[in-house]
Amino acid sequence: MKDRQLSFAFKLALAFVVTAGMVLTLARVFWVIYLVVIALLIVYSISPAVDFLTRFKKVPHLLAVVIVYIGFLLLLALLLYLVIPLIITQLRELVRLLPQYSPYFQPYIMELGDIFARPEVVEFILNFLQQLPSNLQQVLNQATKVTMTIVGYLAELVIVLFLVFYLLRDLEKIKKTLAEYMPRPWRQETLRILGTIDAKVGAYLRGHLIRCTLVGIVGWLGLSIIGMPFALMLGALVGVSNLLPYIGPYLAAVPAVIIALTRSWTLAVVVVIFYIIIEIIDSFVLTPLLLGRAVDLHPFAVIVAILVGGRLFGFLGIILAIPIAATLKVLLNYYCLQKE
Repeated sequence: MKDRQLSFAFKLALAFVVTAGMVLTLARVFWVIYLVVIALLIVYSISPAVDFLTRFKKVPHLLAVVIVYIGFLLLLALLLYLVIPLIITQLRELVRLLPQYSPYFQPYIMELGDIFARPEVVEFILNFLQQLPSNLQQVLNQATKVTMTIVGYLAELVIVLFLVFYLLRDLEKIKKTLAEYMPRPWRQETLRILGTIDAKVGAYLRGHLIRCTLVGIVGWLGLSIIGMPFALMLGALVGVSNLLPYIGPYLAAVPAVIIALTRSWTLAVVVVIFYIIIEIIDSFVLTPLLLGRAVDLHPFAVIVAILVGGRLFGFLGIILAIPIAATLKVLLNYYCLQKE
């Protein structure tokens, strides 16, 4: 009996040590996992273009990969050097002009002036000016940290771009290699499961990306037509917010309605109607057309998955929540309900 207790205690301690080691290892390599997951999302989004060139245009696989990859880089460069600076410019203009838009903001501005006129605030400003050299040193230190952060992000971008190219080139080989590490009776089954996940989850990711892009473009054009300022910025916000199904569109409507109210109630009503039309088109036209029944997740499951993903892993968790939930549903359907 004593030997059994010692054996059980040893196994329990070993299991704890192994589990703790795995958790610590994952925590240390999470940065790598993060970059690989982002690269996989990009590859899933653009790989159909490679398949199209190789199957229907009879282009050699490597050449097709190079063509698609260069196209992706050009699209990324276009986004970084044209669209994003315009959005930033509009955002700065909004911040500069927002206090002048409407008398609604005048009481707050006057209150701010009264606050700066208080003796304690004046004393604080004088003390701040006396300590300006040390404060400037802190600012320079922070600027150095920001610079290092930007350099780190650029390095991560370069790494992701390399990962995208090699994953795009060798994705099928990687899947076959993974299957070969499984026991021989499970290899064909593993390839079938990976194929099902590729087909359904990949279709969902691509459809979701196209849907968000179209909604953003429609939002930008529609807001421009009705005379809304900052239409490009608000349209981009509509597209990005659509990454959060059922919740995002309503969140994106709030700043647009607030900006419209600074002009007139009529414009605010028109903006509300326009956002309702966008949501109807998205729900009843784009979603069935682009997503179909790729994964067919219930809205409750989608919202819960987003909340859990955001709580655990932040923004990346929000982005990955639906693909992971879709993968789990595919696996459950395959093993429990015996359907693909």
